[in-house]
Amino acid sequence: MPVLLFPDNTVLVNFAIIGRMDLLERLVNGNGRWCATVESECRRSAREPGLDVLAAARRIFGSPWLPDPAELQDAMIMRDGLAGPGDSRHHHLGEAETLAIMSRRQVKGLFVTDDRAATRLATRNGITAITTWHLLKASVRSGMLKAETLWGYAITLRDYPRAIPTGVAEDRASFDTWLAS
Repeated sequence: MPVLLFPDNTVLVNFAIIGRMDLLERLVNGNGRWCATVESECRRSAREPGLDVLAAARRIFGSPWLPDPAELQDAMIMRDGLAGPGDSRHHHLGEAETLAIMSRRQVKGLFVTDDRAATRLATRNGITAITTWHLLKASVRSGMLKAETLWGYAITLRDYPRAIPTGVAEDRASFDTWLAS
């Protein structure tokens, strides 16, 4: 199984919202990793109401990967490419650090995020990105989750609101078509 690298909190928060950090742990199966910036972001998010289950992330992902000086320099360049006007200096840092580490260390893994800009940057760097929805679909296909349960999670995440691909949560027929694709 490839290493699953989580460059930000988007996917982690989605699993926390649906109360299924246990499912994320099963999907990752000991192959999940994160960098120190994402660990720190996750600790902050775990203090938010309803997201305390994010504390389980440390058990799932273990000690964070730390960028060396060259990786950190690459990360700052990548981060500047992701940043927009008004973004703090830490905004997009997890995505950039993760990409720099993956590129420099030639990590063969999947970049797991729902952030579209980070996905585009990963793709430009030859790294395959997947989303919450890839993981959730895989959980149904592997029998870890029933389609009916995932439909409920899609509605929960839609109503939260979280980023959901077109067709996933509009109605049950479009959901079933997406799930079969």
